[in-house]
Amino acid sequence: MNSNSVKRGAKVFEKANCATCHISPFFTDNKIHPLDKIRTNPARAQSRLALNKLLVPSKLYTFNTPVPIPANAEVLDIPTQGISDTPTTLPKGILPKGGYKTTSLRGLYLSAPYLHDGGVAVRAGSLNVNSNGRFTVVDKSGLGLTGTLNQGIAADAASSLRALVDRDLRALVIKANKANPGLVFSNIDGTGHEFYVDRQAGFNSNQQADLINFLLALDDNPGSF
Repeated sequence: MNSNSVKRGAKVFEKANCATCHISPFFTDNKIHPLDKIRTNPARAQSRLALNKLLVPSKLYTFNTPVPIPANAEVLDIPTQGISDTPTTLPKGILPKGGYKTTSLRGLYLSAPYLHDGGVAVRAGSLNVNSNGRFTVVDKSGLGLTGTLNQGIAADAASSLRALVDRDLRALVIKANKANPGLVFSNIDGTGHEFYVDRQAGFNSNQQADLINFLLALDDNPGSF
């Protein structure tokens, strides 16, 4: 991968305010953000709301407790200040409507498809990208989960990341997902996280391509970034 492109992509990452939530070195703020902010498919986040009725105060044994656990083992309370309003409520950000935790961006080259529902997927060969980073869709059958994992075909990381940051391409992926009744039933569509790095957001095709190269370069040793 072109190291100069990766360095330029790091600057695009900063300019687009991606680092507000995806903070290095782990590229996450480890916070749960409410649905109103993330705006991805709500089904999974809302399904966790029922857990609030089942929570009990968090506790653990002291670290020197032997196994098997003796009857008189010391038990410690796990502090939840700043995480939850009380020891028996869900973490902040989940209530009242549900929320999603910021995903780490490390290892994106291995983790396609993207978003919390895994709906942002594009098959290799579906896009034609020229030397200036401009792309055209040459095979619409490769968009969405219908054209990838549903057929046992892996999603291409670079192409799927492009769909994540380009609103026009994302709209086509969402359309493909919503045309599949099985995906609709499973609440998989690839909507939300509307933080784009595209022409409408003030970025050119080269900058978009550099950002994708930067994201693909984030591995388990991201100190240089």
